[in-house]
Amino acid sequence: MIWRTSTLPWVLLTWSQYTAAQQTWPSVTDELEDILFLTSGYRSRHFADGVTPCSASPGGVAGRNAAAEWIRTAFHDMAPGNAFQGVGGLDASLMFEADRGENIGSAFTTTLTTYAPFLSSRLSMADIISAGVYSATRSCGGPVIPVRGGRVDATAPGASGVPLPNDGTAVFTSRFNRMGYNRSEMIAFVACGHSLGGVHSSDFPDIVPAGTAPNDYATLDSTVAVFDNKIVTEYFAGTSKNPLIVGPSVKLKKNADTMVYTADGNATMKTLTNAATFSARCRDMFQKMIETVPAGVTLTDPVKPYEVKPYDVQLTLLDGGSQLAFTGEIRIRTTNRGTGSIGKVQLVYKNRTGATATTPIDTTYKGDASGFDDTFSFYSFSTKLPSDSSISSFNVLITNTPGASETQSNGGNGFKVDDTVIYQAPQSCQASGNLTVVAAVRSGTSSPTLRVVVKNPVAGVVVPSLSTTNIPMVTQSTVGAYQLYSASYSGSQAASFGVYSGSSSDNYKNASSLPSACSSLTAPSSTPIPTPTPSSAPFTFQGCYLDNGNPRALDWVGQADDGMTVEKCATFCSSFQLFGLEYGRECYCSNKLASYSTLMGLSDCNMACAGNSTQMCGSGSRLSLYKNNKYSPPVTPSISGYNYLGCYSEATNGRALTDTATTSDKMTVETCATFCGGSSYFGIEYSSECYCGSALQAGSTIQSSDDCNMVCGGNSTEFCGAGNRLNIY
Repeated sequence: MIWRTSTLPWVLLTWSQYTAAQQTWPSVTDELEDILFLTSGYRSRHFADGVTPCSASPGGVAGRNAAAEWIRTAFHDMAPGNAFQGVGGLDASLMFEADRGENIGSAFTTTLTTYAPFLSSRLSMADIISAGVYSATRSCGGPVIPVRGGRVDATAPGASGVPLPNDGTAVFTSRFNRMGYNRSEMIAFVACGHSLGGVHSSDFPDIVPAGTAPNDYATLDSTVAVFDNKIVTEYFAGTSKNPLIVGPSVKLKKNADTMVYTADGNATMKTLTNAATFSARCRDMFQKMIETVPAGVTLTDPVKPYEVKPYDVQLTLLDGGSQLAFTGEIRIRTTNRGTGSIGKVQLVYKNRTGATATTPIDTTYKGDASGFDDTFSFYSFSTKLPSDSSISSFNVLITNTPGASETQSNGGNGFKVDDTVIYQAPQSCQASGNLTVVAAVRSGTSSPTLRVVVKNPVAGVVVPSLSTTNIPMVTQSTVGAYQLYSASYSGSQAASFGVYSGSSSDNYKNASSLPSACSSLTAPSSTPIPTPTPSSAPFTFQGCYLDNGNPRALDWVGQADDGMTVEKCATFCSSFQLFGLEYGRECYCSNKLASYSTLMGLSDCNMACAGNSTQMCGSGSRLSLYKNNKYSPPVTPSISGYNYLGCYSEATNGRALTDTATTSDKMTVETCATFCGGSSYFGIEYSSECYCGSALQAGSTIQSSDDCNMVCGGNSTEFCGAGNRLNIY
């Protein structure tokens, strides 16, 4: 058991010290991290819902406080432990002890029932009970309790020994000493634990006679739904209505709080009149409670929120075997970044050989989440990779507004992706209690095993047990460089499963998300059909940009279409360097971005495209900006017999060139040169106009080359002037 006696002070680090070193992904505490920090919003785990707000009561029943019950559940689980013998402690043995006389009332059964759905092969009930202390305390405004993972659940009831109101000072002191608490720690712990909640008449009718308190529930201080030191200040002020200090308990000698508080002549209680001291001491006492565990249990470092955390990272072998789908989501901690500060999130990945890919993987903003002290934003990705090169790891490149970037590399290790064994979701299914799982295993790898985790009801216990079944998978067909295997499981409803081969695995899959019918995977044709060499991606997402409309951020040409998609806009703007989508249905093109247009938060572009609801097409005054990767910058071509003079204005009183002229929607520089047939000068204007002359007229002067920015109607790689501007030869 982890404990400290009074002769060896129990040392605690501050929360800020715990956050100095970042944990790496994946971690054995990933599930615990989720329920601690994702309390509301996108992907919320809803663990803390039962104690939010602090005044919440189980099932809405008046006269109960769930936060107090969650904290006392942890204490009643830990309290029978023996620190000197290394037996018991916080091990979830309360699951088997809830009907004991020392665990009177419905609070413990109710709390464990609330916790039961969160039990999994990745999260023990003992760790869940510890998380409950953090959530209940923090929801009520109390201190941040550092939480470690790694607790192991008991499989049978333990010893008894929870302190009772009639124990007396000597017995209280002895029992807390057995737990590893000295006298001062005992006093501080009881004061902290009694900052919330009260005493029920139904549980202790001699202490709280029926009808003497609202809802037959006598609170321990005047702020039952706030974690504060009123329990202390009201004690000294003589205004306390705590039934364990005043009332019938005094005559019955069950005024337990008075007995505890006066055990050292009120010395400890006097220090707790300071609110900051009370908060810090409660943090230490509660942390000590949840870290008192049986001998042989090794706890992890305190769990803290990741700066970047991947979710549902999944490879899937596609039909023909030449490509892998790569999908998932990325969570970015935004606590210290500010709302809307993220402009773009991309994955820079390495292939199977360790070579870095030249084109990063773009992401799409999905939503925001928050915890008691942190905020997060989520971004999804979906792409296809060649199966012969695949992926081995990725870093996350975050471009912040107004443009500074940072790379998150998972402690320098990269976020690892293993393509050795791949769970094939489309080919797997579950129907009528039968689970079928298909895996793709790269050639040369040993045959995989299906591992199924099942929750089993336990008689008289509200928390199920977990059992694991391993099933060898059998060979199916070969698809490309992968061998398909399958296995089936029949019996109790599977809670989760995974596929394993040697040191590789694709695990922690949710059985409830499977379809009722399995699909097939098509092998490549025996006679491969020749295909052209794949080109690079035709366009690349640049981020969400400001467009105030005057002028447009992309000011050359635009269109609106109720069937607008990213691809449709890309086609319309194929001759331009940049294109952008706005307000769901608008498409704009240009070769440069307006100087005022700056990178905004990715979440600002939140309108779905009118023609494809899975794509984002900006929003009001926000432009989803893309770069045309196949764009070739326009030039002023060389024309035999002529020298290019530059970009000129029209003359003061008319045209710069006045001999002959022609127009054509298919105009090119070469077409105009041919039309002018040896004239001393020719010039192209406004994309489609051609002018010839023997001299430049007065007032026609050279201008900035940027002014002649329109491409030729017949050749988008050439410049053909602009409004009142000519490219003169």
